[in-house]
Amino acid sequence: MKKIYKDKIINIKDTDTFDNIFQFDYLDWDMSENIEVIFMSEELEKRKNIEILEKVKQKPAMWGNVYSPEDELEIFEDIFESALKTQKKTHIVWITLQEEVAILEKYYEKLWFLREDINCFDPDFGVPMVTASVCVENLMWKGSDYKKMWKKIFFNPPVRESGQTKAMFKGINRWVTAGIYMKSFDKNIEEFLWGCVREERILPITLGKVLKYNLDKVWLKWENKILEIQY
Repeated sequence: MKKIYKDKIINIKDTDTFDNIFQFDYLDWDMSENIEVIFMSEELEKRKNIEILEKVKQKPAMWGNVYSPEDELEIFEDIFESALKTQKKTHIVWITLQEEVAILEKYYEKLWFLREDINCFDPDFGVPMVTASVCVENLMWKGSDYKKMWKKIFFNPPVRESGQTKAMFKGINRWVTAGIYMKSFDKNIEEFLWGCVREERILPITLGKVLKYNLDKVWLKWENKILEIQY
């Protein structure tokens, strides 16, 4: 069995060197007193579009506009600007938009986190005033899934169109998005993360970072748990 650390993979003592199992640490959510943690879902709920909600009964894909991307981006920009102005370290939970990732990229470039040799960022997440997590459901699903999944994926913030789902993966793989938020860990999420490693959608060390090590740097307090993935 192989243990995933933030910068290395090591065979675990007294386990089979030749098995196909990665062991990850992941952090089960717990609030932090050290920084301000803002849930996008709570902010978007204040702007819920009731008129569109009625139309969702006939067209489930319209759920994405019950909590509109325009509102989400405006909220994100307000939080971002406020954090920089007040110099209050802030973590935004549950981003869903390419535009949000782009804002973070531009900010991290100014902090000299961009590595041009690999065209990725290498941030010390203890430094930025603003960091963000994506919810695992916004990686698992995309807008076209509303037709078959219906209410099962009526989340807030919503599952966005496929281009936005791809942008969430890009944010992780370019090391811009600090974490993956999992409100409740279950078998479906476990199988999804297995698939991400097996299909190389997220490399093991990168997954280890967004499940734990980046979030340690952000100063979030979590309960440490173990995830084993067979690849």
